Formats: sequence, structure tokens, C-alpha cells
Amino acid sequence: MKIDRKLIYSTGLGAFLFSYLIHNPSLQGALYSDIVSFWYRLLELRSRIPYFDFGFEYPPLSGLVTYISAFAEDLINYYTIFSILILIFYLILIEATSRIASERGVGLEFLVIFLALSPSMILFMVYNFDVIFAALLISSIYFFTKNRYFLSAIFFSLTALAKLVNLILLPFFLLRIKDRRSRIMYAVISLGFLTAVNLVIWALNPKFIDETYLYLVRWGLENAWFIALFPNEASWDTAKIFSAFLLCYGLLKVYLCDSRDIYVESFMVLSVFLLTSYIFTPQMAIWLLPLLAIMGRIPYSYYLFDFSNAAIILTWFQVSDPVKFGSIPQNFAIMRAVLLFIMLLEVYYGSKRVMEVAPEVRFSS
Repeated sequence: MKIDRKLIYSTGLGAFLFSYLIHNPSLQGALYSDIVSFWYRLLELRSRIPYFDFGFEYPPLSGLVTYISAFAEDLINYYTIFSILILIFYLILIEATSRIASERGVGLEFLVIFLALSPSMILFMVYNFDVIFAALLISSIYFFTKNRYFLSAIFFSLTALAKLVNLILLPFFLLRIKDRRSRIMYAVISLGFLTAVNLVIWALNPKFIDETYLYLVRWGLENAWFIALFPNEASWDTAKIFSAFLLCYGLLKVYLCDSRDIYVESFMVLSVFLLTSYIFTPQMAIWLLPLLAIMGRIPYSYYLFDFSNAAIILTWFQVSDPVKFGSIPQNFAIMRAVLLFIMLLEVYYGSKRVMEVAPEVRFSS
């Protein structure tokens, strides 16, 4: 059966609708979502403007999405507006991934599997800002591969304004730009726009940096596999140092791998981050899905990885202390980490043997 874009969009819209319904606060037994929790924070504080009326732990673009949604006068309209904004970015994600896959000779069925049928995508699409992050990041990489560095840098900066994580990719991107002038331009635009927006808000509210960025620095371990090594909260500061060491080591290994494929390299960098971060919320798995679709392969451990990731939120509210080592959600989080590590090893060792083969060669074979 030949897969075309119409089928991808139709299955994608079905996935969005299902995600919208399972989190819809008007329905009995709706699943938790961060989006709804933001509303109750707005209602409790009787405020609407993030960073000014109340502290908000996400960067300014995420705050803007929340602010626009908060114009609604009730929870259901707020949730619907928020969901529509996510849908717009989800459609951008599908379009960008479809174009990249077509150019690489990758079957579009991979988009259906990873972007529409994935349990993680369905559960966490209408949940937080991760679809927005993924859409902007994939768009940035797409323009980067076209040598349209100005557009790529703008999208890269917007990505960081949704969530800062993509900044760990910046050195890898800059190393791929041969022209020194273009490299400097890319760095200045990527960091300059991001810095300017944050400086404006910080000037208007001096508490902004502390309430937004340092807030998560003070956060404890959440779904990190190394809670098994640091089960006591008193040792979590040491765990964060351990986390930083692992991150540096993992990024160095990716750098030494010297993959020629920017999508493969981006997948490895983000996987390293997720495996070494002391915060690995299940919605973050969305970041990897379009990259897996673009690579055009299903790693051996993927299905179990996706299942264990979804199981974290499905069991989260079934226990009294879900962040405690030995709880059901943390057991699934450790299982997920093992499976992601297997997936990363498969991509890492296969990157030179499989991923670096030109798309036309793989297609003709």
C-alpha cells in the first residue's frame, strides 16, 4: 500500500483529536495534562500574564502560547485554544518531516508510525510544549541542510524560546558550517534573538531568570534512571553533578563519532541529553519521534521504549509517591532508559555503516 501525505495528515488529525479528548477536562476521567494545570494556577492567582503576574518555568514562547490561550473566560475554551495552537505546530511538524523524508527517499509510512500512531505522541501531544519544540527544531534543521542559515538560525532561536534544550545542538551545527562568516552569523542570530527577548523580560521583571530558568535547576530527580544510585533526596545535588559529567562524556562520544548525517547526530545528542538529565518527563520523548521517522528505520527496542514511556503517566497517579525509587512509574522510567540506551547504541554503531549511505544509494538497493 502506497502512503501519501493525505493519509499522513488524516491519521495525524485523528491522533490529535484523540489526544484532545483524553485530556479534555470536560470529560469524566480525563487524563492529566500540564496545560490544564496551568489554568488552575491562573485561576488560583487570578492572573493571566506569565512572568509578570506569576512565575512561569518555561521560556517566553511557551509563555506567549499560554498567555494567548488565557484570553478565554473558562477552562474549556482555554484548553481548546491551547490545543488549536498545538495543532498548528503539529501540522508544521508533519509537513517539514514529510518533505525531509521524501527528499531522503524514506517511506512515508514511518511518519504514520512515529508521528500519528506512537502512544507517546497521542498521550503527550495536547499536554505541554514539546510538539512546538519538535516542529521548530525540525524546521531549523531542514533549512540548515538547504544552507539557508539565516532562516535556520531564526527557527533555532524560536526553538530555544520554547525550551532551551536545543542549545546543546548549537556547537554541532556550527562545526558543520564551513564558511567562518556564516558560522558567526548563525551563532549571533541564534543566540542574539534569544538573549534579546529574555533581557527585555528580565529588565521588566528582575525575578524572571530565577523564577523561569533557575526554578528547574532547583528541581529534584524526576524519572532519571540514576535515582537507583541516589535514592535519597539528600544526595540529589550530587546526582546533578553526576548528571552533568555523564552529559559531557556522552556529547564527547557523539562528537568523536563524526556522523555525516545531521539528523542522526541530532537524534544521538538529544538521546544523550535525555539519558543523562535529572529530569526526563515522558513528553520529552516526542523530540525523538520525527528524527526516527526521518532516519527511516524502527530500532529493535522502540516499541517497548514507547510503551514504557507511556506507562509512566498512566501509572503516575496510581501511587502515593511516584518520584520515589521503587515506585511503579520509576520502574518504568528505568526500563525506558535501558531501552533508549539500546536504541542509541544501535544508531551510534550503525551511523557509519547505514545512516551515512546516500539516500539514493539506499533507495536503489
